[in-house]
Amino acid sequence: MKQYQAFHRPGKPLKNLKLINYDKPAISLSFFYKHKYSIERTVTHSDVEQHIRNYRDELLNRSLMQQLSIAQLKELQRTDEILRTVRQHPDAYQACFSNYAHNYYYWYCTYRYFDDLAAMTTTTSSEHLLKHTERPGHEVHQRLNIIFIDPDYISEAVPHDHKLIDRELKTFPIQLKQGTTTLYLRESGT
Repeated sequence: MKQYQAFHRPGKPLKNLKLINYDKPAISLSFFYKHKYSIERTVTHSDVEQHIRNYRDELLNRSLMQQLSIAQLKELQRTDEILRTVRQHPDAYQACFSNYAHNYYYWYCTYRYFDDLAAMTTTTSSEHLLKHTERPGHEVHQRLNIIFIDPDYISEAVPHDHKLIDRELKTFPIQLKQGTTTLYLRESGT
């Protein structure tokens, strides 16, 4: 982490470099995709009308460059009808905006780290990872995600905080295993 101290800028992240867990070395890691989307339910009539008009204009501009297919012509006709209805009857449709269908999937990392090594208490945190961007005709922007690990504990099983039974059982030095059951014993203080 000392090597990356110069790049650690809380609140001012770098665009192409992300220190995922600076000062919180991971004792376990997992990675997953998350579909990120938003939905805006409170929309104005003018925004809805503008969106429909822009969609129709896009189809009209496409018709200037190439012959539209039958499906595209039907879509243009349907869009004209919807625009006419929205103009004449503003309450004819309920509307919302969302980017759900664009399938924005982001790569995430979840990691556990020690809050207090002496007490062996852990915390779990999750961060989204930077991904490189690539567009046809443009340069590829490499993005680096740096994840710090605790080399002493990353390969050892460290139970979750709510599973304290292992700590309790360690206080019983005598263990007698028979089948699937173990008898734990310790001398009483009397």
